[in-house]
Amino acid sequence: MSVPVSDDADAGSPVPNDGSDAGQAFARLLLLVRTLQASMQNVDRVQGLSGSQLWALWLISAEPGLTVSALAHAMLVHHSSASNLLDKLESNGLVLRARQKEDCRVVRVHLTSRGESCVQSASPLLARLRAALQQMPPASLAGLRRGLGELLDIVDPGVAQRH
Repeated sequence: MSVPVSDDADAGSPVPNDGSDAGQAFARLLLLVRTLQASMQNVDRVQGLSGSQLWALWLISAEPGLTVSALAHAMLVHHSSASNLLDKLESNGLVLRARQKEDCRVVRVHLTSRGESCVQSASPLLARLRAALQQMPPASLAGLRRGLGELLDIVDPGVAQRH
């Protein structure tokens, strides 16, 4: 059985679309994911950063002083994985970790100036995506947020509420 391809798909990268609303939504979601993946792979080639490293930098840039635990939570990884990722970023001079005076168990993460310039130069697609979301009509954005939350909850119950 042949599966129709979305009109939106690149000729070299067809996206299955059975014509149903679910099929069309799936095709568009895959296109968005593929576009983001391609951008991340380009960053890896140009900046020498993995997608997860760039994602961590992006999250830290959005919330300077993010705790390691909050970063791990946002990235859906274990605390030790986030810590290992930060070790690499810190050794490359992209982030600084600082312990809190009040509670030395709390470590906050900040970008260095090199990390900030890396995020600015390496993530134009993510910046465009964030800007595009901000330009959407409020009702559409609320519907998208709600719909993605429902989808995430079906795929992994509770994940939308954890983030």
